[in-house]
Amino acid sequence: MAARITENEWTPLEGALPATTSGDTVYVIPTRLPVRDDDEDDKLPRYTDQMRYFPKEARNAAPALPVEFSMPSGSRKFISEYSIDPDMWALGLAVLTLSNDWLIFVTQSFIDMRARAQGWSPEEAQELPLKVSIVETKTSRTVEIEGKGSEVIEALRELKAKNSGGKPIGKK
Repeated sequence: MAARITENEWTPLEGALPATTSGDTVYVIPTRLPVRDDDEDDKLPRYTDQMRYFPKEARNAAPALPVEFSMPSGSRKFISEYSIDPDMWALGLAVLTLSNDWLIFVTQSFIDMRARAQGWSPEEAQELPLKVSIVETKTSRTVEIEGKGSEVIEALRELKAKNSGGKPIGKK
């Protein structure tokens, strides 16, 4: 199976994108809505609880890595999802441009973090399903990539080459 790439078919949740973006920073965006719809004052999107320490763990792996939450501290909300399985792996990212040098590293860091959390080997984690949703804030272009972790990483490499003036990629 090859990764499936779709462009401009999803929209980040309202309030998920950062107010301002800078250069090479990769922003982790929330991917869930509040569980209850009855609270009119609280419609902010939520991060899954597993994302709580992800930017910090990614920066520990590479101290120069510019990865941050898209929502400022104090306004972030998290949601616990019980009995979540690998079929539900999802990562939402926002970048100024899709040619960002850090997209692949951030995605690999996410795969590695989930492997450690679940007790899988890095090789096992590379073969589990993953969906990465990316928004390019400069143009509002969106891309979703679904497949095994290793396939998503390869698709990101191809996407980077395409957006950096390299060889074009085809829809998979």
